[in-house]
Amino acid sequence: MSFQQQLQQAFFEQQISGHSIFIKLNDGEFVAKSSQIENNNEQNFYEWIQHIEGYEEFFSQYNGVVILEKNQEVSIQETINSQQKWLNSLISKRYNPNNKKYLLLENLTQNSQNLRILDLKLGYTVEKQSHIQRYQDSTSSKIGLRICGMKIQENNELVMFKDKHWGRTISVLELIESLKTFFSLKNRNKILKEAIDKIESLKLFITNNCKQVISWQGTSLLLIYRNDNDFKIKLIDFSNTKVNPESTEFNVEIIKALNSLQDIIKQI
Repeated sequence: MSFQQQLQQAFFEQQISGHSIFIKLNDGEFVAKSSQIENNNEQNFYEWIQHIEGYEEFFSQYNGVVILEKNQEVSIQETINSQQKWLNSLISKRYNPNNKKYLLLENLTQNSQNLRILDLKLGYTVEKQSHIQRYQDSTSSKIGLRICGMKIQENNELVMFKDKHWGRTISVLELIESLKTFFSLKNRNKILKEAIDKIESLKLFITNNCKQVISWQGTSLLLIYRNDNDFKIKLIDFSNTKVNPESTEFNVEIIKALNSLQDIIKQI
Protein backbone atom coordinates (compact mmCIF):
# COMPACT_ATOMS: atom_id res chain seq x y z
CA MET A 1 0.00 0.00 0.00
CA SER A 2 1.38 3.42 -0.94
CA PHE A 3 0.29 6.90 0.11
CA GLN A 4 0.42 9.98 -2.07
CA GLN A 5 2.28 13.17 -1.31
CA GLN A 6 -0.82 15.12 -0.29
CA LEU A 7 -1.51 12.79 2.66
CA GLN A 8 -1.57 14.83 5.87
CA GLN A 9 1.00 13.58 8.36
CA ALA A 10 1.84 14.60 11.92
CA PHE A 11 3.84 13.05 14.72
CA PHE A 12 1.49 11.14 17.03
CA GLU A 13 1.00 13.44 20.01
CA GLN A 14 -0.25 10.67 22.35
CA GLN A 15 2.93 8.58 22.16
CA ILE A 16 4.38 8.13 25.66
CA SER A 17 7.04 5.43 25.24
CA GLY A 18 9.04 3.32 22.84
CA HIS A 19 11.86 3.75 20.31
CA SER A 20 9.86 3.73 17.11
CA ILE A 21 8.30 6.85 15.63
CA PHE A 22 4.53 7.00 15.17
CA ILE A 23 2.97 9.14 12.45
CA LYS A 24 -0.70 10.13 12.65
CA LEU A 25 -2.39 10.06 9.26
CA ASN A 26 -5.13 12.45 8.13
CA ASP A 27 -8.02 12.40 10.62
CA GLY A 28 -6.11 10.19 13.04
CA GLU A 29 -8.08 6.99 12.48
CA PHE A 30 -4.76 5.23 11.90
CA VAL A 31 -1.18 5.64 13.04
CA ALA A 32 1.88 4.46 11.12
CA LYS A 33 4.70 2.91 13.17
CA SER A 34 8.21 3.07 11.75
CA SER A 35 9.57 -0.37 10.92
CA GLN A 36 13.17 -1.36 10.32
CA ILE A 37 13.73 -3.09 7.01
CA GLU A 38 16.24 -5.47 8.59
CA ASN A 39 13.86 -6.51 11.41
CA ASN A 40 10.55 -7.99 10.29
CA ASN A 41 9.60 -9.51 13.65
CA GLU A 42 6.75 -7.09 14.35
CA GLN A 43 5.37 -7.26 10.83
CA ASN A 44 5.56 -11.06 10.92
CA PHE A 45 3.81 -11.13 14.27
CA TYR A 46 0.92 -8.92 13.14
CA GLU A 47 0.52 -10.88 9.92
CA TRP A 48 0.30 -14.05 12.00
CA ILE A 49 -1.96 -12.78 14.81
CA GLN A 50 -4.48 -11.05 12.52
CA HIS A 51 -5.76 -14.43 11.35
CA ILE A 52 -6.84 -15.41 14.87
CA GLU A 53 -10.49 -14.62 15.50
CA GLY A 54 -11.00 -11.89 18.09
CA TYR A 55 -7.40 -10.65 18.09
CA GLU A 56 -8.59 -7.02 17.87
CA GLU A 57 -9.79 -7.16 21.48
CA PHE A 58 -6.22 -7.42 22.77
CA PHE A 59 -4.07 -6.08 19.91
CA SER A 60 -4.16 -3.03 17.65
CA GLN A 61 -5.98 -3.68 14.41
CA TYR A 62 -3.32 -4.27 11.74
CA ASN A 63 -3.83 -2.86 8.25
CA GLY A 64 -0.62 -3.89 6.54
CA VAL A 65 2.55 -2.07 5.50
CA VAL A 66 2.43 1.49 4.13
CA ILE A 67 5.06 3.47 2.27
CA LEU A 68 5.44 7.10 3.35
CA GLU A 69 7.48 9.23 0.97
CA LYS A 70 10.66 10.64 2.51
CA ASN A 71 10.08 14.17 1.25
CA GLN A 72 6.64 14.39 2.89
CA GLU A 73 6.72 17.14 5.52
CA VAL A 74 5.66 16.00 9.00
CA SER A 75 4.26 18.59 11.39
CA ILE A 76 5.40 18.70 15.01
CA GLN A 77 3.61 20.03 18.06
CA GLU A 78 5.03 23.00 19.89
CA THR A 79 6.70 22.09 23.16
CA ILE A 80 4.23 23.07 25.87
CA ASN A 81 4.42 20.27 28.46
CA SER A 82 6.66 17.50 29.77
CA GLN A 83 5.20 14.77 27.56
CA GLN A 84 5.70 16.79 24.39
CA LYS A 85 9.23 17.64 25.48
CA TRP A 86 9.92 13.90 25.81
CA LEU A 87 8.32 13.25 22.43
CA ASN A 88 10.30 15.98 20.71
CA SER A 89 13.49 14.52 22.18
CA LEU A 90 12.56 11.07 20.85
CA ILE A 91 11.84 12.51 17.41
CA SER A 92 15.15 14.35 17.31
CA LYS A 93 17.01 11.11 18.12
CA ARG A 94 14.98 8.53 16.24
CA TYR A 95 13.12 10.08 13.31
CA ASN A 96 14.66 9.16 9.99
CA PRO A 97 12.94 10.93 7.07
CA ASN A 98 14.54 8.43 4.69
CA ASN A 99 12.73 5.53 6.31
CA LYS A 100 9.71 4.72 4.14
CA LYS A 101 8.39 1.51 5.70
CA TYR A 102 5.67 1.83 8.32
CA LEU A 103 3.12 -0.54 9.85
CA LEU A 104 -0.43 0.81 9.62
CA LEU A 105 -2.17 0.33 12.97
CA GLU A 106 -5.38 1.34 14.68
CA ASN A 107 -5.23 4.62 16.60
CA LEU A 108 -6.19 3.49 20.11
CA THR A 109 -6.71 7.04 21.40
CA GLN A 110 -8.75 8.62 18.62
CA ASN A 111 -11.26 11.26 19.77
CA SER A 112 -10.24 10.78 23.41
CA GLN A 113 -11.01 13.08 26.30
CA ASN A 114 -9.52 12.97 29.81
CA LEU A 115 -7.10 10.35 28.54
CA ARG A 116 -5.08 8.09 30.83
CA ILE A 117 -2.40 5.82 29.36
CA LEU A 118 -0.11 3.40 31.20
CA ASP A 119 2.58 1.37 29.41
CA LEU A 120 3.79 -1.65 31.40
CA LYS A 121 6.71 -3.69 30.10
CA LEU A 122 6.00 -7.39 30.77
CA GLY A 123 8.42 -10.11 31.83
CA TYR A 124 10.89 -11.04 34.53
CA THR A 125 13.86 -11.66 32.24
CA VAL A 126 15.38 -10.38 29.03
CA GLU A 127 17.55 -11.99 26.36
CA LYS A 128 19.50 -8.95 25.20
CA GLN A 129 22.80 -8.83 27.12
CA SER A 130 22.89 -5.04 27.40
CA HIS A 131 19.45 -5.01 29.06
CA ILE A 132 20.04 -7.69 31.71
CA GLN A 133 21.32 -5.31 34.38
CA ARG A 134 18.44 -2.90 33.67
CA TYR A 135 15.93 -5.65 34.37
CA GLN A 136 17.72 -6.87 37.48
CA ASP A 137 17.84 -3.36 38.95
CA SER A 138 14.21 -2.56 38.21
CA THR A 139 10.79 -3.82 39.24
CA SER A 140 10.85 -6.20 36.25
CA SER A 141 12.98 -8.78 38.08
CA LYS A 142 10.73 -8.66 41.15
CA ILE A 143 7.17 -8.55 39.81
CA GLY A 144 7.56 -8.91 36.04
CA LEU A 145 6.33 -5.35 35.42
CA ARG A 146 8.03 -2.03 34.69
CA ILE A 147 6.48 1.32 33.87
CA CYS A 148 7.66 2.58 30.48
CA GLY A 149 5.34 5.57 30.37
CA MET A 150 2.33 7.08 32.11
CA LYS A 151 0.13 9.98 31.10
CA ILE A 152 -2.88 11.37 32.96
CA GLN A 153 -5.16 14.13 31.74
CA GLU A 154 -7.87 15.91 33.69
CA ASN A 155 -10.19 18.40 32.03
CA ASN A 156 -8.19 17.51 28.90
CA GLU A 157 -5.05 19.05 30.43
CA LEU A 158 -1.90 17.07 31.22
CA VAL A 159 -1.53 16.63 35.00
CA MET A 160 1.07 13.84 35.07
CA PHE A 161 3.66 12.35 32.74
CA LYS A 162 6.35 9.80 33.61
CA ASP A 163 8.83 8.30 31.17
CA LYS A 164 10.77 5.05 30.96
CA HIS A 165 13.85 6.44 32.72
CA TRP A 166 11.77 7.18 35.80
CA GLY A 167 10.15 3.75 35.52
CA ARG A 168 13.52 2.02 35.69
CA THR A 169 14.41 3.65 39.02
CA ILE A 170 11.25 3.24 41.11
CA SER A 171 10.55 0.58 43.73
CA VAL A 172 7.73 -1.95 43.70
CA LEU A 173 5.85 0.17 46.25
CA GLU A 174 6.20 3.23 44.01
CA LEU A 175 4.91 1.24 41.04
CA ILE A 176 1.88 0.17 43.09
CA GLU A 177 1.27 3.79 44.12
CA SER A 178 1.45 4.78 40.45
CA LEU A 179 -1.22 2.21 39.62
CA LYS A 180 -3.37 3.62 42.41
CA THR A 181 -2.96 7.06 40.86
CA PHE A 182 -3.83 5.75 37.41
CA PHE A 183 -7.04 4.19 38.75
CA SER A 184 -8.04 7.19 40.90
CA LEU A 185 -11.36 7.59 39.13
CA LYS A 186 -14.91 8.37 40.22
CA ASN A 187 -15.97 4.96 38.88
CA ARG A 188 -12.83 3.34 40.30
CA ASN A 189 -14.33 0.05 41.56
CA LYS A 190 -16.07 -0.61 38.25
CA ILE A 191 -12.91 0.01 36.23
CA LEU A 192 -10.74 -2.07 38.60
CA LYS A 193 -13.08 -5.03 38.18
CA GLU A 194 -13.11 -4.49 34.44
CA ALA A 195 -9.29 -4.45 34.40
CA ILE A 196 -9.10 -7.74 36.31
CA ASP A 197 -11.66 -9.35 34.00
CA LYS A 198 -9.95 -8.11 30.82
CA ILE A 199 -6.55 -9.39 31.98
CA GLU A 200 -8.14 -12.77 32.73
CA SER A 201 -9.63 -12.83 29.22
CA LEU A 202 -6.24 -11.90 27.74
CA LYS A 203 -4.56 -14.77 29.61
CA LEU A 204 -7.19 -17.14 28.23
CA PHE A 205 -6.66 -15.80 24.70
CA ILE A 206 -2.89 -16.35 24.97
CA THR A 207 -3.30 -19.82 26.45
CA ASN A 208 -5.73 -20.92 23.74
CA ASN A 209 -4.29 -19.15 20.69
CA CYS A 210 -0.62 -18.24 21.14
CA LYS A 211 1.25 -21.50 21.59
CA GLN A 212 3.34 -20.55 18.55
CA VAL A 213 4.74 -17.47 20.32
CA ILE A 214 7.95 -18.77 21.86
CA SER A 215 9.14 -15.37 23.11
CA TRP A 216 7.31 -12.18 24.15
CA GLN A 217 10.54 -10.30 24.93
CA GLY A 218 10.01 -6.53 24.97
CA THR A 219 6.22 -6.73 24.80
CA SER A 220 4.20 -4.18 26.78
CA LEU A 221 0.63 -4.04 28.03
CA LEU A 222 -1.04 -0.71 27.34
CA LEU A 223 -3.83 0.35 29.70
CA ILE A 224 -6.05 3.06 28.21
CA TYR A 225 -8.87 4.91 29.96
CA ARG A 226 -10.79 7.59 28.09
CA ASN A 227 -14.05 9.49 27.92
CA ASP A 228 -15.03 8.76 31.54
CA ASN A 229 -16.01 5.09 31.15
CA ASP A 230 -14.09 3.54 28.25
CA PHE A 231 -11.30 1.22 29.45
CA LYS A 232 -9.24 -1.15 27.32
CA ILE A 233 -6.01 -3.14 27.44
CA LYS A 234 -3.80 -3.89 24.43
CA LEU A 235 -0.55 -5.77 23.96
CA ILE A 236 1.99 -3.71 21.98
CA ASP A 237 5.66 -3.75 20.91
CA PHE A 238 6.62 -6.93 19.07
CA SER A 239 10.00 -6.12 17.51
CA ASN A 240 11.60 -8.92 19.58
CA THR A 241 8.63 -11.30 19.57
CA LYS A 242 9.32 -14.70 18.04
CA VAL A 243 6.75 -17.00 16.46
CA ASN A 244 7.48 -20.65 15.73
CA PRO A 245 4.64 -22.39 13.82
CA GLU A 246 5.85 -25.76 15.14
CA SER A 247 5.57 -24.81 18.83
CA THR A 248 2.84 -26.54 20.88
CA GLU A 249 3.44 -24.91 24.29
CA PHE A 250 2.75 -21.25 25.07
CA ASN A 251 5.39 -19.07 26.73
CA VAL A 252 4.58 -18.95 30.45
CA GLU A 253 6.49 -15.78 31.33
CA ILE A 254 3.86 -13.40 29.97
CA ILE A 255 1.17 -15.25 31.95
CA LYS A 256 3.24 -14.89 35.13
CA ALA A 257 3.58 -11.14 34.51
CA LEU A 258 -0.16 -10.77 33.90
CA ASN A 259 -0.87 -12.76 37.09
CA SER A 260 1.37 -10.32 38.96
CA LEU A 261 -0.54 -7.34 37.57
CA GLN A 262 -3.86 -8.91 38.50
CA ASP A 263 -2.66 -9.50 42.06
CA ILE A 264 -1.62 -5.85 42.42
CA ILE A 265 -4.88 -4.51 41.02
CA LYS A 266 -6.86 -6.73 43.42
CA GLN A 267 -4.96 -5.14 46.32
CA ILE A 268 -5.60 -1.53 45.34
